[in-house]
Amino acid sequence: MQQRGNRQQIIAVDVDDVLKESSQFLVGYSNRKWGTSLTIDDYNEHWAEMWQVDAAEMQRRAEHIHAEGLLVHGEPFDDTKQVLEKLKERYTLVVTTSRQRLIMKQTQEWLKAYFGELFSEVHFAGIWDDIEIESAIRAQMTKAQLLKDIGAHYLVDDHPKHCLAAAELGIESLLFGSYPWNQNIDLPKGVTRVSDWQGVAVYFDGQQ
Repeated sequence: MQQRGNRQQIIAVDVDDVLKESSQFLVGYSNRKWGTSLTIDDYNEHWAEMWQVDAAEMQRRAEHIHAEGLLVHGEPFDDTKQVLEKLKERYTLVVTTSRQRLIMKQTQEWLKAYFGELFSEVHFAGIWDDIEIESAIRAQMTKAQLLKDIGAHYLVDDHPKHCLAAAELGIESLLFGSYPWNQNIDLPKGVTRVSDWQGVAVYFDGQQ
């Protein structure tokens, strides 16, 4: 494991919908399990809003999803490991995820299985760990402080709020993927859109 004291810059990478498909799977599972009629356009990280249910029902469904390990299955996107292996030669790679700490161990095991020692550290932001927090407050919470604390220089994330907040702190951000929740947004200086992992590779090739 590389030490943070080295001179390599740090790239922080999100998990869901960045390393692997998650939202499309959850939408399909929800339709089969609970009879919803959701599409990827309906996906919302605030699950109670997506399902149009109260907090208690949302928590019941979330516990089922976590208990079944639904978020810790599936293979990474194409080219992910190959690109990360090349980046590892020049950067320190870490994971920053908003996943609940409830599935910390399973997430770490999944990362280990597919990426070995590519990631030096795995950080859980804890945004969704307190289900009593009102969604209006949650919407304001980002990974920005975590990124600052670990000294990250770059972020690869699919959610605009994290990329925009990171950019405000001087952290170069790559807004990953073409998802309904990250389209039609005016991106400020410091935020670059990339469609896939080949796009990530091209961006960092330009940083040499």
